[in-house]
Amino acid sequence: MMMDMMMMYFHFRIEEPILFRQWKPTDTPGYVFSCISIFIIAFCLELLKFGRMWMTRKPKIMTVECCCSTSDGIWGIPETTVIEPRDKVSIAPFTMESISDWKHFMSSSFYFAQNFMDYSLMLIAMTYNYPLLLSLLAGHAVGYFLVGPLMTIEESEAAGTCCS
Repeated sequence: MMMDMMMMYFHFRIEEPILFRQWKPTDTPGYVFSCISIFIIAFCLELLKFGRMWMTRKPKIMTVECCCSTSDGIWGIPETTVIEPRDKVSIAPFTMESISDWKHFMSSSFYFAQNFMDYSLMLIAMTYNYPLLLSLLAGHAVGYFLVGPLMTIEESEAAGTCCS
């Protein structure tokens, strides 16, 4: 059985399978449509990353507390006292309530979709096809440009993966 060898260098070949044997553009309009499709997939991946981070974010609780008193204070510093935490923090990694929560199911589904898209785009990048790679990078860049300012630095670092 004779198989076509994949080019292991960057090229511009049009008639090449993209991710699936059936996804093989045969002419220039099909190739351009494939590039646009890859752009949209990469853009949607950035939206998915943001959506997952936004859905699982924890609300920031702002409390105003006074830590002053007339006693000698902590460590001999006047006007300070020990403030006891208001809420007890659970050190258990999860509970049955957290696993059966609808947000956990949605987050798990989004996580699956995010990884599926990440690895699929990685395989497309590994075709070493310039226009496909540039479409992929442009989709990521435009998606991050539009969604990035809505994320905090911590969320942005948590949303990033090794493949994108």
